Amino acid sequence: MANKKGDKYECEDCGLVILVEEPCGCEQTEIVCCGEPMKPIKTTENAKPKAAPKK
Repeated sequence: MANKKGDKYECEDCGLVILVEEPCGCEQTEIVCCGEPMKPIKTTENAKPKAAPKK
């Protein structure tokens, strides 16, 4: 899969999250952290931010 601007990836081991700001243009890339491929995070552009908990 080609990375696109705005794609987010998370490391399942350490929790590092990255955001693609400038794709490399390669046909297929894999982002690796802690020796394992990072997993894409599903995002929705219309998602509403979570409300702060009521006290």
